[in-house]
Amino acid sequence: MTLAEPPSRRPPRRTQEERSSTTRAALLDATIESLIDVGYARTTTTGVAERAGVSRGAQLHHFPTKAELVLAAVAHLAGRSGEAMRKRAAVLARREATSRVEPLLDLIWESFSGPLFAAALELWVAARTDPELHRRVYELERAVGRAMAELWEELGGAGLATRPRFEQLLELTLHMVRGMAVQKILRRDDNERRRLFRTWKELVRQLLEQEHERGDERAD
Repeated sequence: MTLAEPPSRRPPRRTQEERSSTTRAALLDATIESLIDVGYARTTTTGVAERAGVSRGAQLHHFPTKAELVLAAVAHLAGRSGEAMRKRAAVLARREATSRVEPLLDLIWESFSGPLFAAALELWVAARTDPELHRRVYELERAVGRAMAELWEELGGAGLATRPRFEQLLELTLHMVRGMAVQKILRRDDNERRRLFRTWKELVRQLLEQEHERGDERAD
């Protein structure tokens, strides 16, 4: 007769909420993988369920439609990416204001070089001819954009965020890096784009320094 395993050695049973959270996370991760691997058009809810290793019924329970699934996945990835950036940039707060400029711009570059941008781009293209998807993607992008702007202002701190043109330079950087990221689809070589971005970082740093000096002169 086999003795029962002592209660102290049995792994704790997961709650229904924990199992549901695990299933949801697996579906979201599988959706991002599918968007990057095969694109929006070829991403299906059935295929995502197979990638995630969950039943079709479980997938339908959490995300009844493809639109809900992909939007939730991109929003989930955006939140996770934002938290990772906060942790990486926390050390910048101890630096002098001007010395934070280039590292902050580097974080913007990196944010458009990873899976989040690739997945979001698939949604943008699909939304062009789908009015309902367009509306929901637009809402998502506005929310992500506001969160990113708040993050950069927080990381910039009073020494940078209050300087004239800081917001405009940030906005210009976002537009420029987004365009460079799209170019990478056709031109894989990043050398030229990185050279141009280094030039841009130097220009931004110089302009913010000049604005700061003018402010000091006006104060005198």
